[in-house]
Amino acid sequence: MSKKDKFFLKVLFVVSCAVLIYIPFAQAEKVVEGKTFYTTANIWYEHPDKIFSTNYHTGAIIPIGTKVTIKEVRDKEIQFISEKEQTFKIIFLKKHSKPGMTVWDYFEQYFSEENPLREGGAFHKFSEDEKRNIKVGEIAMSMSRAAVLMAYGYPPSHRTPSLKSDVWIYWTSRFEQTTVHFKDDKVTKIGY
Repeated sequence: MSKKDKFFLKVLFVVSCAVLIYIPFAQAEKVVEGKTFYTTANIWYEHPDKIFSTNYHTGAIIPIGTKVTIKEVRDKEIQFISEKEQTFKIIFLKKHSKPGMTVWDYFEQYFSEENPLREGGAFHKFSEDEKRNIKVGEIAMSMSRAAVLMAYGYPPSHRTPSLKSDVWIYWTSRFEQTTVHFKDDKVTKIGY
């Protein structure tokens, strides 16, 4: 079974005779196409029709909790429309991902059927300082890893293959990086 198909082992249906089947990759977009999702982290972009999965931290932000309708998911891109009728396209760059990562892994990181801003949602577990930083897309000392993920998104996995690492590497542009250092799950240093 290909890595693309592994994602769909999660999407199982029980039919009357208790046989389990999965949806093949070729039919994947039918699972999410036209459905409502919410962003689970801030996503930066310079051009709405060409957002790289590297998540360069420059330009405007699609804020956490943005309600979107998925238009299409392909092998290398995710297209969606915001409530304000703006169309976005994320280009999934395998070269900036750890081996074996797919567009569907990326999709699961950034989109959820549950709004993280809803009452009792993931956003509300953070301190008031962390919430402020998440809303403006900034990292500050003592923020938790989970708060950094919401504020800054996921670090490109080719440079930070494990979120358990004590150093995460983000790209502020194609030529500049930012490192975030953690100790005991809290930010201890931010290097530009």
